[in-house]
Amino acid sequence: MNKDSSPSDSNAKNIDTKSSHDFVTPSFLLFLDNLLVSAGGWVYWLIISKLTTASEIGIAITVYSLVILITSIMHLGIEYPLLKKSIIPGSRILGTSLSIELMLALGSIPIVFIAINTIYDESIREFTWLSITLLILITVENVLRFGLLGISNSRIVLLIDLIGQGIKLPIGFLLVYFSFGAYGMLLAYLLEAIFITCASLYFVKKSFSFQLGNSKFFKETLKDALINTPAKLSKMIIVTLSIVLLSFMSVSNSDIGVFYVALMITIIASSFASSMAYMVIPSSSKLMRDLSSSSLRISLSLTAPIVAALLVAPKSILSLIGPEYENAEILLFVLALSIIPAVVTVNMVSMLNNLGKSKMLILNGIVQMAAFFVSFFVLVPTYGTFGMAVSILIAFLSSSLLLLFLTDHKSFRHLVMACIAILGGFIVGSMMSMMTGNQLQLFVVISSVVTSIMIIFLSNNMTIFETKSLLKSLTRRN
Repeated sequence: MNKDSSPSDSNAKNIDTKSSHDFVTPSFLLFLDNLLVSAGGWVYWLIISKLTTASEIGIAITVYSLVILITSIMHLGIEYPLLKKSIIPGSRILGTSLSIELMLALGSIPIVFIAINTIYDESIREFTWLSITLLILITVENVLRFGLLGISNSRIVLLIDLIGQGIKLPIGFLLVYFSFGAYGMLLAYLLEAIFITCASLYFVKKSFSFQLGNSKFFKETLKDALINTPAKLSKMIIVTLSIVLLSFMSVSNSDIGVFYVALMITIIASSFASSMAYMVIPSSSKLMRDLSSSSLRISLSLTAPIVAALLVAPKSILSLIGPEYENAEILLFVLALSIIPAVVTVNMVSMLNNLGKSKMLILNGIVQMAAFFVSFFVLVPTYGTFGMAVSILIAFLSSSLLLLFLTDHKSFRHLVMACIAILGGFIVGSMMSMMTGNQLQLFVVISSVVTSIMIIFLSNNMTIFETKSLLKSLTRRN
C-alpha cells in the first residue's frame, strides 16, 4: 500500500479532498452512533436510578461491567484485520475472525464461571448463566459490527444500534418498574444483544462469506489481532481501569465520580477523531493507498476548536452538568490537553496497520502502558485525581511523539498548526474573559472557537473549499 502523499502539495490536496469523502461520511455516522449509544446508556441508568434501589443497580452494573471487561480483553485487536480485509471481494476474514473469537469465548466460560462463583457473593452468582450468554452474544456482535464497518456500512450499524436502544430502554424501564430489579435490567441488555446480533447477521450475510480461511490465513489473522492487542489494552487501561485503580489508591468515591465526568467529556470531544481513525482503514484498503495522513490532518483541524473551548472555559462547561462538578476545572483542563496527543496516537495506529508496521504497533502499546503506570504510581499517591489526569496526558504524549518521530514526521506541521490554533483560541478567549468577566462565558467560548477555526484556515491545515466539500459529502446519500 502506498503512503499517502503530504497534503501540503497542491496536487495532493485535491486528491486528499476527493479521497476523504470515502471515510468522512462513515466516520461521522460512526461518531453519531457512539454518541447516541452513550447518551442512551446515560438515560437508561438515570431513569432506572429513580425506579429501583442502588443495590439492584450495583448488581446489574457489576455483572454487565464484568462481561464487557472480559469481551474487551478477549477481542484482542481483531477489529483491525476486519477493518483492513472485509472490503476485499471474497475475503474469508469474517468467518475466520468469528471462529477465533468464538473459540476464545468458549474457552473463557469456565474462567467466568469460576470467577463469579468464588469472588462474588450470592446476589451476583445467580446471574452466572445470563452473564455467559451475554458474553457469547456480545462476542459475535462485535465481530459482525466491525465486519460491517470494514465495508464502510456505518449507516446500517447506526440503524441497528438505534433500534437496539429502542428495545432496551422501554423493556428495561418496564421490567424494573414491575420489580424485576437487576434481572430486569440485564434481561433488557440481553434482548438488545439478541436483536443486534440477529440484525447484523441479516445484513452481513449479503456481503460476506462465512467460510474459514486456510491455516496460513488463520495464523495471519490471529497474528494481526495480537499485534494490535498492546495498543488496545493501553487504551482500555487508561479509559476503563483508571477508575478502578483510583479506588485502590483510597481516592474518595466523590472525587472518582467528578474525575469520571471530566474524563468522559474529553473522550466525547475526541470521539470523532477515533471514528475517523477506524473508518480510514477500509477506505485505504479500497483505494490501495494509505489515507491516514489525511485522516490525521482533518482530525486535528476539527478537534482543535473543541480543545480551545475546553481550555478557555472548563468551569462553565462542567457547570452545565451540575454545580458539584465545577471543582473539576483543573482536571478537565489537563485532560483537554491530552486530546490532541490522543488524536495523533489513534490515527497513527491506523497508519501502522495500513503500512503493516507490526513492531511499531507493539512498541507503541508498550510505551503507552509503561508511561501511564510509571506516572500513575509516582503521581497519584500524592496528587490523587490530578495525578491521574497528568498520567493520562503523559501516556498519550509519549506514544504520539514516539510515533511521529519514528513513522510520520511530515505530519508535525499539521500538529504544530493545530496547537497554534488552540493557543490562539485560548489567548483570545482568555482576553475576552478578562474583559467581560464571568457573565458572558458563551461569548468567550464562541470567540475562542472562531479564532481557532480562522487559524486553521489561514494555516491551510484545512481550506474553506475542502470544508465545504466534506460537508457536502456528509449530506450525500450513499
